[in-house]
Amino acid sequence: MSVPRPPSSCLMKLRVTFAIIGALVGLSVLIVFGVQYHNWNVALWGLLSGIAASVTLFVHIAYIRNYWEVNPYPLQRLMLAGCFVQLVGVCGFVTYLTLAIVNKQGLIIEGTGYYLTCVWCFMTWKWGFLLLYLSRSYKRQYTNENHYSQQVDDIDM
Repeated sequence: MSVPRPPSSCLMKLRVTFAIIGALVGLSVLIVFGVQYHNWNVALWGLLSGIAASVTLFVHIAYIRNYWEVNPYPLQRLMLAGCFVQLVGVCGFVTYLTLAIVNKQGLIIEGTGYYLTCVWCFMTWKWGFLLLYLSRSYKRQYTNENHYSQQVDDIDM
């Protein structure tokens, strides 16, 4: 298995820009839906989505500053965190979609609107997926998987 190519500087700028936008939108959803519309389900899921986007932004900035070249092993924990965020997002999506269908709810902005909460559960899942995928991609660039398999082969002999 070959080591993946590093992303171009244009792609890295896009990744950082989208992560910044995701963090800011998550914070703005907390403020708008929490304070203005009193829909705390959407507000808290937006906050969780913004936190996941912020962690993804940290992963990008650490990659740009070559932090992962010195110590790529925290990326394993970030991959696990991405899996957990994905799991939480899917469980939330299914739960709120079920609640909306059972309660025969339409699209409600104020109060407890479950369909908008489903949207932000999906956004949380998306940032969890990106955290997992990009952490794995950066980790593969800095660790040689063939080195590990070669060590295991040497032990077997």
